[in-house]
Amino acid sequence: MKIKVLLIALISVLVSLQPLMAGEADDFKFDRQQVQDEFADLSRLEQTVEQNNFMSLFEMKNNNLLGAEFASMNLGTMMPEAALGIPGFWWGCVLGIVGILVVYLVTDNDRDEVKSAFTGCIVGTVLQVGFYLIYYLVILDNVL
Repeated sequence: MKIKVLLIALISVLVSLQPLMAGEADDFKFDRQQVQDEFADLSRLEQTVEQNNFMSLFEMKNNNLLGAEFASMNLGTMMPEAALGIPGFWWGCVLGIVGILVVYLVTDNDRDEVKSAFTGCIVGTVLQVGFYLIYYLVILDNVL
C-alpha cells in the first residue's frame, strides 16, 4: 500500500512539474552578436591595461588613459568582491574560525572582510553559547 501511495505521489509531482520544465527552454536563448560585442569591449580593456603596465582602472581613469567606452564607468563606488559572493560576516558567523580562514584566503587578505568575518565569528559564538546555556538551564530545570 505504501509503495502505491509513493508511486502516485511521485507521478503527480512529475506531472505538475512538466509545464515548468517546458517553459525553461526559452531562458537559455541568447544573442550571439551581443555576447561577442561585450567580449570585444573586455578585450579592448585588457589591451589598454597591458599597454599601461597593468595600472589599476582607477589610476588609468585619473590619468585619462581609458577609452571613451570605459571612461564613463563609475569606479569609485565599486565594492570589493566578497568571498564567493557571501559577505565575510556570514562566513565567520556560520563557520567560525574556518570561515575567517576562507575569507582571508579568498579575498587575498582584504582587511575589512577579514574584520567582518571576525565580528561574525564573535557574534555566532555568543549566540551559540547563549542558546546552549538556555537549553541546558531548561533541561536541568526539568530534571531537578
